[in-house]
Amino acid sequence: MKNIVEALLFATPEPLTQAKLNQVMDGGDVDLQEIVEQLNEEYSDAGKALYIGKVAGGFQILTHPDYHLYIQRLFTKSHRLKLSSAALEALAIIAYKQPISKMEVESIRGVGCDSVIRSLLERELITIKGRDEGIGRALLYGTTQEFLKAFGLNDISDLPKLKELNQLVMNSSDNRETPNETE
Repeated sequence: MKNIVEALLFATPEPLTQAKLNQVMDGGDVDLQEIVEQLNEEYSDAGKALYIGKVAGGFQILTHPDYHLYIQRLFTKSHRLKLSSAALEALAIIAYKQPISKMEVESIRGVGCDSVIRSLLERELITIKGRDEGIGRALLYGTTQEFLKAFGLNDISDLPKLKELNQLVMNSSDNRETPNETE
């Protein structure tokens, strides 16, 4: 069974979920989590550059971060997700505040977001999650599975907490070199 799961993980471009495995196995009683743990143990014991990670609600074969530089060199920059700073700002707001209307995003950013929202929708990083109950019934936006895959997250709750981000910013400003007063 391990070999079958490993082959499926290797072959699928999407994260393999328990539901998808059950479909493939015709409802067979196979515990994907348990097999993944066994495979990860084997990979670790053999010193492999691969591991199976939880991504977007399923599992995928991934490479250890130690090899990121080499993989990055292998692929051209055209394969990377390129977003403008405006798109990144809007995407961060949507990710943390979802579901959220375009008007609320614009209120936080202080500028119009029509083209940014349209671009994020086209790239399938966000989707329409519903309508607001208030006047005008504005569209509400949220992130997608593609967003999770693009940023290597298993679930939206894996985003850093705002307290953690504030701490990182404070630590980076504390670590800046200060001129030596005796020079």
